[in-house]
Amino acid sequence: MRKSVLKAMPLAKPLAVAAVLACAFAGQAQAQTNVTIYGRVDAGINYQSNQVSKDANGNTIRGGQWGVGGNEWGTSMIGFKGNEDLGGGLKAIFTLESGFQADTGSFNGSGLFNRRSYVGLNGGFGTVKIGRDLALPSDRVWSIDPTGQQNMSTSTLFKGRNWPQTSNQIQYITPDMGGFYVHAMYGAGEAAGSFTRGPAGSTIGNSTGLAVGYAVQNYEFLAMYDTARSQNGAYDDLFSRSKEITVGGNVTFDKVKLFAGWQNLSAPAQNISLAPAGSMASANKANQFWLGANYQLSPALTLIGAAYHVKLNHDVGSANLFMLGTNYSLSKRTLLYASVGTIRNGSNTDFQVQTGSSDGLVGQNQSTFYTGISHSF
Repeated sequence: MRKSVLKAMPLAKPLAVAAVLACAFAGQAQAQTNVTIYGRVDAGINYQSNQVSKDANGNTIRGGQWGVGGNEWGTSMIGFKGNEDLGGGLKAIFTLESGFQADTGSFNGSGLFNRRSYVGLNGGFGTVKIGRDLALPSDRVWSIDPTGQQNMSTSTLFKGRNWPQTSNQIQYITPDMGGFYVHAMYGAGEAAGSFTRGPAGSTIGNSTGLAVGYAVQNYEFLAMYDTARSQNGAYDDLFSRSKEITVGGNVTFDKVKLFAGWQNLSAPAQNISLAPAGSMASANKANQFWLGANYQLSPALTLIGAAYHVKLNHDVGSANLFMLGTNYSLSKRTLLYASVGTIRNGSNTDFQVQTGSSDGLVGQNQSTFYTGISHSF
């Protein structure tokens, strides 16, 4: 026993030194690296009129529907983000983020980090990110939308076209240049022999985006062009795989913030030859216009009003969305909200008052009310 102990003693000193060095390096890494767990939980009560569903016998049921909702004001999410100071003003950055439904606890979409999973660099040259992230419409349009992209917003009359995430993405964002910025993205389709198609079995091809903006304290202007292609590399679905132009902005006068904007969608490869004349399926272009205002009644209370109008080509017609809302901040992290709205469809359109299924809604109107609480951490 004594002999074995004596043989082990020479190893004790280097092991102790290694342990001390490991602790020193760990302390240094802790000082240089910043990791944050963050998120938001959003849930409330939701009512929508004129809902359409099927009973057990396949019969159509139409009527009002109450429920416990989630994500009406904003997406519930949990994420991890961090940066490491590399010296000389250069930082390594990463973000891992998942969206979920607070009312059911289920994740939004497939994949663990369904909203964001990227790594990149930030420095005097700007920011480069590689991985999965929100596409440009999701990342930028909220700032020029009076509701901040609630469930009643610019996305409603575009059937969710403004809410995509994009995988296989590279982004570049310039540094702030006196309020001026440029934001560019490319999402690879990753099909052999093509820059635009997606691989077999995929539903999407490549995506691109370029935003040019100017944002200072009292006003903001945004001009953006983005694309999303189908698996075969075509623009063949107006509200999914299409080309989009966005122009808009906001201006603040004391307690009032005014918003205005225009968006255009086009899907030149959409097959409209077999669609009934005047039906939604026969439209391959859409123009949306909006006006709105936020009024800061008190430091905690904001009133919201907005109107949206969409016009489709080939004599399909138009639809209008009107909403009123209020946000009340209990603290910097906790918000109470309530919104009411209505959508007025033309005889050929079938837009939902909150983005979702529109089966059986051609020429029908809907109204909605939702209220809830949103807590950020």
